[in-house]
Amino acid sequence: MSRANTWTNKDGLIVGFGLHTEDNDVGAVFQGANGEVTFSQEITLAGLVDTAADIAGAQAHVIPRGSIILRADVQTIVAATSGTTSGLDIGTWSRGLATEIVDDMDGIVKAATSTDSTLANIGDVNIADGDLIADAADSGLAVAGAISDSDVVITASWGTAVFTAGKVRLTVTYRPPTGSMGRVIAA
Repeated sequence: MSRANTWTNKDGLIVGFGLHTEDNDVGAVFQGANGEVTFSQEITLAGLVDTAADIAGAQAHVIPRGSIILRADVQTIVAATSGTTSGLDIGTWSRGLATEIVDDMDGIVKAATSTDSTLANIGDVNIADGDLIADAADSGLAVAGAISDSDVVITASWGTAVFTAGKVRLTVTYRPPTGSMGRVIAA
């Protein structure tokens, strides 16, 4: 695991300390063309709970409220197993509220299962189709943070039965609201 123990200095800088063995549980962020941002993180399925919760640590990537999630996918890197058919839900959780709440518990991935071809084998890919993913049918597009009225972080949970093993890589590409990209818009 990465340096799960953190200390925040008076300027807000988060400093990690303690045993450092890997960084896979800390998301990576890449800035792309046209203001698109791609976020990637590995999720260990056996550690998930059955209800959406804030699984993001102090080093979580915050997606600004109003961001349009353009696409997302989940790729299996360790085959998922569970006692019975289990569904993986991936969505968003508020960040910055006095009392944090779920934003959309399955807004990115809805019930990807350990027994079908989306999580059962190494390399399987689930193209996300949750309500937060923009597609051609969206005329009243749901955006990140619209329900909680806040910035958001990623949350994951299981729907029917606990996962006993498995690890997936989640990749989410989004476009933050105009103005947060540091560009001046001509009036």
